[in-house]
Amino acid sequence: MKLLKLFLIIFILQFFTQKVSAQAISYYPFSNQLSVATNPTKVIWMDFRFQMNSFISSLNTEPALMVNLGYTKNTNIYAGGGVNLGIVAALVDNKDVVKGYFGSIGMRSYPFEKTPKVSINFELSPYVNYDGTAGTFRAWLGVGYHFGGGNK
Repeated sequence: MKLLKLFLIIFILQFFTQKVSAQAISYYPFSNQLSVATNPTKVIWMDFRFQMNSFISSLNTEPALMVNLGYTKNTNIYAGGGVNLGIVAALVDNKDVVKGYFGSIGMRSYPFEKTPKVSINFELSPYVNYDGTAGTFRAWLGVGYHFGGGNK
């Protein structure tokens, strides 16, 4: 629980100390995930995802700490990890807040010259339940918009 609190504090500090124009928003349509991130072109950034296709009682949220590993002219490669939280289920049904943990490795590419703020995002993300009894290998493909612009 201490790790979770520390994680949320880091996210809040990262998110609110950035210029409002530096955030990015992404949508992963095949998994119905909405992502709000601090500036993803910085070395360290936070990503906060919301599952959009679930009942309110099982709404999943995923804060993640990401680190950019490398940049090209139009792409940044990153890795990180985070925690899957069931905040509403914990409040309503008195269930555990932490549902599982995940790692991530991905890329955000800004391939469109005429619209440099639009990105194509791809991510691989192994996931394990909080008790380690089961897991999945997830893949995300989506589109994003970086209010601060593309890869700089």
